[in-house]
Amino acid sequence: MTLRLYKRLFKYLRPYLSRVVLAIFFSVVVGAIATSPVPLIQKTFDKIFVEKNYLMLTLIPMALVGLYLIKGILQYSQNLILFRISWELVVSVRQEVFEHLHRLPLGYFEDNDTGQIFSRIMSDVTIMQSNLTNVAKDFLQNSVMFVGLVFWVIYLNWVWALFALVLFPIMILPSMNVARKLRRYAHQGQGFLANISSTINESFSGIKVIRAFGLEPHEIDKFKGFNQQFLAVMKKNVKYTEILSPLLEFLGVMSAGFILWYGGTQVLEEKISQGTFLAFLAALFMMYRPLRLLFKSYASVQSSLAGAERIFAVLDEVEEKVQEGQRELTGLSDCIEYRNVSFKYPSRDAMVLSNINLKVQKSEVLAIVGMSGAGKSTLVDLLFRFFNLTEGEIRIDGVDTREYTLKSLRRQMALVAQETFLFNDTIWNNIGSGRPGASREDILQAAHAAHVDHFVRDLDNGYETMIGERGVRLSGGQRQRISIARALLRDAPILVLDEATSSLDSESEKLVQGALHNLMENRTTFVIAHRLSTVKNADRIVVLDHGKIVETGTHDSLIAKGGLYEKYYHTQFSEGRSRPRTIEEAGDAL
Repeated sequence: MTLRLYKRLFKYLRPYLSRVVLAIFFSVVVGAIATSPVPLIQKTFDKIFVEKNYLMLTLIPMALVGLYLIKGILQYSQNLILFRISWELVVSVRQEVFEHLHRLPLGYFEDNDTGQIFSRIMSDVTIMQSNLTNVAKDFLQNSVMFVGLVFWVIYLNWVWALFALVLFPIMILPSMNVARKLRRYAHQGQGFLANISSTINESFSGIKVIRAFGLEPHEIDKFKGFNQQFLAVMKKNVKYTEILSPLLEFLGVMSAGFILWYGGTQVLEEKISQGTFLAFLAALFMMYRPLRLLFKSYASVQSSLAGAERIFAVLDEVEEKVQEGQRELTGLSDCIEYRNVSFKYPSRDAMVLSNINLKVQKSEVLAIVGMSGAGKSTLVDLLFRFFNLTEGEIRIDGVDTREYTLKSLRRQMALVAQETFLFNDTIWNNIGSGRPGASREDILQAAHAAHVDHFVRDLDNGYETMIGERGVRLSGGQRQRISIARALLRDAPILVLDEATSSLDSESEKLVQGALHNLMENRTTFVIAHRLSTVKNADRIVVLDHGKIVETGTHDSLIAKGGLYEKYYHTQFSEGRSRPRTIEEAGDAL
């Protein structure tokens, strides 16, 4: 599993291979220079102090200064290379994840909240790439330095080296065990970070509701819970990360103490020179630092691997398999037809729609009514091909929608959704997103038709006003009118109004109803509404119940029929102190 992860991570380094090789070369030179004090110490004591060699007294300090000047330049160059690669990788992987997410089925976003997805793109990508680059830099440099120092201690006295190095293999098994624990804790910690991100996103995007219902203590407690869980995991992480360093240092001092006693005895007996003895001790003590950092790097890389696993879990999600043809849909000339259409979500067993047969003529206004969960929104979602049909087919002008390109299909449709979504941008750009590249005159005309200009004229910055996340700085009615203006600008032959006037006050609704009436002329329109007053003038009304069409007709014919629609209608408009206003309320009252 770990080997596969390393191989997969290495693929991201391939475009930077030449720079990585150069950085590795610099690391080798830097690591080798870092070991230079060992032979210099030996020469200093044996050639200068014992043999009183003045030439060596001049050359050795000059060599030391020159070597460390080269070391500094190469180390700086190495860091520049590696950290630039690191941030290029962060940007590259983040872009890849973001693009991949946009190709996933809508069902993925129903199962994963925004905070979790945000954490994967921002936190996990940074942890995966930045930590790996830091670790790679430290690992390369310290590995070369450690190998160089091992060479020197063996060269100086292989018997002493055997005593000094015998303890190192003992550390391998505990280090591997610690690494496994760290990887598990890193997974848990990043999961709790995702929960924290999710809580922050929910709390502040729904701040009005939270304050209106006095939910601040609940949100604070929820955040505190995730925060404390994250803290507990990080405490365990620190406990295992930091245990290796003092343990290794203690074992190192044990071996150094033995060498100090045993080697010192041999120096006193004049079997070994003072310079060799001091150089060996210097190399031995210098060796523990890179070795300690290597073990620490091995422990740190586990959090990067945990981040990589979470990122690859997203990248391994199967992209939406949409059968897409080559035909270009340029308009609607005849009708839209649902033929034996059935649909169920992949994560559910029950059918949402069952055996739907429906033909909608060009320029017809079709209203779709029914209780919540009846399948109204799903019916039009399938027209947009947000989901693949379970059974049957949808035809536009006699051609299966799967034979059209998705881009051309959706270009012929405009949507005003029940849940108004606006970008954190200006009013002008939000309207303009309906048709990128639209002229100024077209945008102003759409804004005027949707009565956006009625409230824009009172804003200090007019159409350049930033509306905040999801339009938080505007009222519900203002947001809805911008959404309608966006649909007007799109000027598509097929229009879907999913409770388009639900957020409007009475005055705004009257203004927008007039604009919508003009918009629907010569357009094939699907109107989904909970308030029956908004669908009375439709050319035809379809009544859905438990995913099936149970009634079809005009308002008057359905009232005369005395079926489910008639019951909804009369219950909704019945006299009384508590008069239902929606189909749901009417259904509850039946």
